[in-house]
Amino acid sequence: MTRMEKIRSNCAGRTYEEINPVRRKNAVLIPLVEEEGELSLLFEVRQAGLRQGGEICFPGGRIEENETTEEAAVRETAEELLIPRESIEVIAPMNTMTGPGGAKISSCIGILHDYNGTFSKQEVERVFTVPVRWFAAHAPRVSSGAMKVETAEDFPYELIPGGRNYPWHSIPREFYFYESRGGVIWGATAQLLYHCLKVILREEEQNPEKAPGTEEASGGEQRP
Repeated sequence: MTRMEKIRSNCAGRTYEEINPVRRKNAVLIPLVEEEGELSLLFEVRQAGLRQGGEICFPGGRIEENETTEEAAVRETAEELLIPRESIEVIAPMNTMTGPGGAKISSCIGILHDYNGTFSKQEVERVFTVPVRWFAAHAPRVSSGAMKVETAEDFPYELIPGGRNYPWHSIPREFYFYESRGGVIWGATAQLLYHCLKVILREEEQNPEKAPGTEEASGGEQRP
């Protein structure tokens, strides 16, 4: 067999293979709850002892093998909020993004029926809600940044053109901040929230001139 024949044989039947496959796939639910006839979004505050403790997030977690995004989002939400899976109605898929740690995060929006404020104290410090109308009136504060290459101490700069002055590319990223009464919503949660609101508030105008966080998230009172 010639070298070319060996190459053809070794490559037979191949499809495109990811060099750096996603290490982890996560699913989150963007949960709606009805409070006195008004729709609100529910948020969790992670327990202080957990990684990224004290951060505001949506319920969610790892997608297990042979599990769909929706199934994982429902399972994680049920576990974190101590509610039956049957009380969670998934409405639609929303967005997919790559988190800061390289994990793929997929979101869907749903409604929690008959939710009464329960949550697992092992994972969640507290929960709070923000009326959807509050987000319609409060555009987020937006800032920009970039993810850059950070090399190891023994990186062989002498082997590449420009050495330590090599013009590495950076990945630009926008950061959103919602200053709600329940706390500052930012990071991946705010990014997923922002793009979800673009869909569910499509027919409503936002007020970009109003400083975010000047009204109470749960009732419209002035912040202290």
